[in-house]
Amino acid sequence: MKKNILAIQMQSVLGDTRANYLKVSDMIDGFYKTLPSDTKNMPDIIVLPEVWTTGWYPELFKDSVDLFDETEEFLSKIAQKYYVNIIGGSYIRGDKDLIKNTCPVINRKGQLVARYDKIHLYSPDGEAKYVKEGSKPVIVNLEGLKIGLSICYDIRFPELFRSYINTPFAPELLINMSAWPLTRKEQYTIMASSRAVENQCYFLALSQTGNIKGNINNSGNSVFVDPMGNIKEKLGEKEDYIYTSVETAVVSKVRETYPNLLNRKIHNFGFVPEIAGDMASV
Repeated sequence: MKKNILAIQMQSVLGDTRANYLKVSDMIDGFYKTLPSDTKNMPDIIVLPEVWTTGWYPELFKDSVDLFDETEEFLSKIAQKYYVNIIGGSYIRGDKDLIKNTCPVINRKGQLVARYDKIHLYSPDGEAKYVKEGSKPVIVNLEGLKIGLSICYDIRFPELFRSYINTPFAPELLINMSAWPLTRKEQYTIMASSRAVENQCYFLALSQTGNIKGNINNSGNSVFVDPMGNIKEKLGEKEDYIYTSVETAVVSKVRETYPNLLNRKIHNFGFVPEIAGDMASV
């Protein structure tokens, strides 16, 4: 099975949710205008980066909380307009009296399929001061493609991704949505490649790009890696798109040829993923 993935590397307008809604709308519309009207090669899934609604500046999070899931309503309209699934990066979501860094997943009909709350919070920048950590990894099934979700700092903890493999629904694609710092851009590429090789699946590492404030910058340099660790797509520091495809047969073949996952000695890594979407046909 083949699924086409459109990943949007963008620079958020700091603290201005409405401006960022408009930017995402314009970037998605701009991409679709590049496609022939009769093309069969339309995106199946659109992916956005971490905290694209506000930009990465944790001190602003408490003043930028989405209390009424307006971001999900916005993404629902996009999904229905283009008849596409959306993995919505993340936004700062109010959950009762808590604030969470949440990734919503929306299907082609505009329906919420799953939410993943960031588990590992980056304390040096103050995220842990304002945001409550999640506790459940999430595997979501989008039309037969199984996807394991993660946000930014999560990528540094391989046991999270191993927990995805330790289920009957091992993902063919792992995604990390981030606002990764420019000063550590090389590490992001290395870890994306490592997670792909370790788990024998595709890995998409999608970061925001551009200046945040003063001399603080996001890295861009988003990357798409195949199950053998080969970098298939890599962006620079400008706003741009990765448009690529995932072939589930490739994942199956790699896992069959090199039975690394079957030869593991340790299986329990402390996380039990939540399974979202219809797994009955998987």
